[in-house]
Amino acid sequence: MKIVLLPGLDGTGLLFENLIENLPQDHEVELVSFELIYGLTYKEQAEELASKYKNEELLIVGESYSGRIAYELYHLLKGNVKGIVFLASFISRPSLLSLFARFVPVSLLAQNVLTESLLYLVGFNRSGDRSLVGSVFSSLRNANKLKLKSRLRNISHLKKPTLDILCPVIYVRPSKDRLVSSSAVKALASKCASYREIPIEGGHFIAQVNPVACAKVINSAACM
Repeated sequence: MKIVLLPGLDGTGLLFENLIENLPQDHEVELVSFELIYGLTYKEQAEELASKYKNEELLIVGESYSGRIAYELYHLLKGNVKGIVFLASFISRPSLLSLFARFVPVSLLAQNVLTESLLYLVGFNRSGDRSLVGSVFSSLRNANKLKLKSRLRNISHLKKPTLDILCPVIYVRPSKDRLVSSSAVKALASKCASYREIPIEGGHFIAQVNPVACAKVINSAACM
């Protein structure tokens, strides 16, 4: 079985470096970069990935932004998907504020003293190594700006899904996630026939703050 890692808003996958180092070597791990995907909408991105993985058994790991891609990919591949791990993720709008994500200028995601402090508060809940904040901005600088803007737009246009997920689902829930609301987590859980929630200490960027704990969850899901 192949473990497919779908990155968050940055789309580069660079922020998964420490997580990958802690994943077991007995499973094939493939990192998806949205920089190499032509599709811009959630549906287009999922369809492109489905054509690539149509003949493989998968454990899908969706971080933050990629939760809806994991959801769509599951419904395209059906029985090929043996499980999904959501890392601080969502399949509907993560919060009321996310409705305005499409209006956020990409320039506001540039690194400066103000945005560093804001990200450390909102994204990390002031936990973890402060240098991780710099890593996020570094990955954003490497992202295609037009594609990054389209991902912000995708979040703001998210509608509640209607189809259920029948494979086993694990939701890694940070102890203090300031970006994904409880209602968004409940909406995801309501669509899962087999749902387990695992709390891990940290903020929204849980795979970066706590890569060892997240890797253990992924490994347990791969061995189910």
